[in-house]
Amino acid sequence: MLKLRLILTALLLALAFAACGPQIQTVITVIVTATPGPTGTPTVEQPTPTWTPVPTITPRPTQAGATPMPEAYNPLTGQFVKDPAVLMRRPLVTKISNESQEVRPQSGLSFADHVWEYQMEGFQQTRYTAIFYSRAPEQVGSVRSARLIDVHELMFMYDGLLVYSGCSIGVCWQIQNATWGNSRAFREDKIALVRISGVPREGISLYHTLFALPDKVWSEANEREVNGRPNLQPMHFDPNPPPKGVTTHEFVIDYPALGPRHRWEYNEANRNWLSFTTDQRQQADEEPDIDFATKKQLAFDNVVLIYADHSLADYLEDEANQLSSVEINLQGEGDAVLMRDGKRYNCRWVRHDIADMIALVDSSGNPIPLKPGTTWFNVYSANMFQPDVSFSAQ
Repeated sequence: MLKLRLILTALLLALAFAACGPQIQTVITVIVTATPGPTGTPTVEQPTPTWTPVPTITPRPTQAGATPMPEAYNPLTGQFVKDPAVLMRRPLVTKISNESQEVRPQSGLSFADHVWEYQMEGFQQTRYTAIFYSRAPEQVGSVRSARLIDVHELMFMYDGLLVYSGCSIGVCWQIQNATWGNSRAFREDKIALVRISGVPREGISLYHTLFALPDKVWSEANEREVNGRPNLQPMHFDPNPPPKGVTTHEFVIDYPALGPRHRWEYNEANRNWLSFTTDQRQQADEEPDIDFATKKQLAFDNVVLIYADHSLADYLEDEANQLSSVEINLQGEGDAVLMRDGKRYNCRWVRHDIADMIALVDSSGNPIPLKPGTTWFNVYSANMFQPDVSFSAQ
């Protein structure tokens, strides 16, 4: 079976390379219900995967006549920075491992403007993509391999630099043929991405020892002449929470199969959300998520639940277990939940152009503002293998 799948994959790749002219990814509007479905556990017999073409849509330029953002304003956090020079570089779209207790605590996540958590590996587990723009630690990791959400969605959304350890055959082909170009992809080179032993403790396997050095990545991007201020659409922020929010103290999203179970608890004192993880892979009890760089618990100002349509791509991500790559559609619109200031807001997410930043709106299309600060996105599969989600006011 595995050999047959690999042969089919090779044939598909050959046909794709032989095709004339650029391929355009179709944008599909998906309407989903905001009520989480029952937990789905993947089985060996997975749904028939679908081949996804490489996006080749050129990101649109800034609209003529649009009001320019202040030089020191960060459009990802709604905050001003002390040194505007830090905004004159592309965001680092960085792959961070969430595989096991061995990689925890991860290094540098508390410095990210945004973090995305999503399902992968045939819906068996999750991974993080952290966006470093206005701030960055000395080192970030451990760094792992790229996934389709990075290539098809986040690299366009953030106009960034992809920082990763490697990729499967299919995803590597997608990277090489993406319009943002292979020159904006950074892998292990012993300069910007290096092996560091003893982090977060001694005895870590070589598999988990790759770390990115953000300053070195930006320096290498300068040498490649691919760095510079990105074309980012500003998100909508307001320090005052919108009206009609539902008081909520806790939010739990338990991803199927190996999970993990991720719980957010509102911190009244600091007015932010604290992160806790139960590692279901190793049946480990819940623990606070700590940043190895700061020794403090991860805390974000906003947590956003994104309901998005998922599918399986027509190639394997995990050949040993015959698990397909997971495609996530973040173009169009769908249901969302915003958690800020101890309140919960049911809303919609919209993103109609591949170069757009994701936005939150109400039922009439009016913007729902984030709290100025950092944001964590939990992506929820709206159509297959849904996580369990719960909210509590206690």
